[in-house]
Amino acid sequence: MRTSTIGGLARDFWKMAGAGNDFLVFAGTASVGGREAETIRRLCRRGTGVGADGVLFVSEKETAAGARPEVRVDYFNADGGPARFCANGTRCAARFAVLRGLAADELVAHTGWGAIGATVRPDGNVTLRLPEPIALGGSVATFDREGRQVEPRAASLTVGVPHLVVFCAGEVEVETLDVAALGPPLRRHPDLPEGANVNFVSVRGGARLAVRTYERGVEAETLSCGSGVVASAVVAGAERGQLSPVSVATRSGSALVVGFRLEGSLAHDVTLTGDARVVFEGLLKEEAL
Repeated sequence: MRTSTIGGLARDFWKMAGAGNDFLVFAGTASVGGREAETIRRLCRRGTGVGADGVLFVSEKETAAGARPEVRVDYFNADGGPARFCANGTRCAARFAVLRGLAADELVAHTGWGAIGATVRPDGNVTLRLPEPIALGGSVATFDREGRQVEPRAASLTVGVPHLVVFCAGEVEVETLDVAALGPPLRRHPDLPEGANVNFVSVRGGARLAVRTYERGVEAETLSCGSGVVASAVVAGAERGQLSPVSVATRSGSALVVGFRLEGSLAHDVTLTGDARVVFEGLLKEEAL
């Protein structure tokens, strides 16, 4: 007999990618317990599963007549754990909602962080308008006291989820860093009880950055992290004088653009723009799990 779910998840899904950050996207609401979390872990494994940085659940949200369409977005990391927010994931969810007829191209996505405005363009680019303000936090030690690879201090802030922003030292370029070695100690920094995503940043001329991110919940470097790109651009604006909008090169080769307006230690009018692509549509099989 044909079943509508496997491992607690709907059988049909879309594989999507936002600037290299890849996701499995399901229509419907999330009810993820132990069984479903294990299913998510298996599906996200590369080589034996579908392979992804995380899983998104997108559902229509009732609104008043004439109001902008709204959807609910629930996000889970590749380790099966929930996260309040994923910027690239939310951009993919917004385009998924438009393509599936759940919303128009101007919509509101409700996440664990809050309500986020989104504009989906015909070319597949999606702009998010993030909740404000984003507050610049303190700083923590990077364990590189001599500053041979990175600066001795890293900025700490929250963009839906916790982030560290670590600037490369001197003439060091971010492409040369061993992120797999540098990331884990900072991701589990003793001064950060929840841990953090760790963003390594090179400042380029002409309002440009290059960023590589070691992600909490994936426990590896990803090809892109949207909220990490936002965190990096805002800190670069506050500490290095980078002017908005900032174009950020990611590990995938795709660029994300961050807009913001700084007032002291607060960032207002923060936007994130980049591609959100449909890779394929799939149907889960029992034997895959």
